[in-house]
Amino acid sequence: MSHDHDDEVDLLKWPGPLPGTWHLAEVAARPGYSLAFEVFESDEPRGRCDTVLCAHSEIKDAYPVSGHDQLLEVSGSAAPGTIQLVSEELMRRDPQCRRLVIAPDEGDVQAIARAEAGGYRYVVDVDLWDRAVSLMTAEPDWVLEESRRIDEVPTR
Repeated sequence: MSHDHDDEVDLLKWPGPLPGTWHLAEVAARPGYSLAFEVFESDEPRGRCDTVLCAHSEIKDAYPVSGHDQLLEVSGSAAPGTIQLVSEELMRRDPQCRRLVIAPDEGDVQAIARAEAGGYRYVVDVDLWDRAVSLMTAEPDWVLEESRRIDEVPTR
């Protein structure tokens, strides 16, 4: 693949590791969510993510989800590093998780760009009962490797 621009993001490649000054703390989740994390860089707050299984979320009827997929609700103040660090923690905690999802409002280019910088890629716009969202996903390496082998058909 040739790149015409140096600033292009490879959306199938996870961002590089964050410096050791980044850390997260698990905090009490908001009602309707199962986990929540506050993220800090050098002890300065960098945002919050609340998470819930996709199967228990508003996107369950709009997008095919598995039993381990997680939806992240990202605070407006969250940095891309916040998204990346929380996502890495969720994937570490549940090795069976195939997909993490962020669902910013359709057309919210700032939130979409922030999710992309945090390791996510745009998949599809979907209509929920009260709004339209752009689904952004991140998959662990084992899922991405399987999707790259589309020419290999199992024979048994």
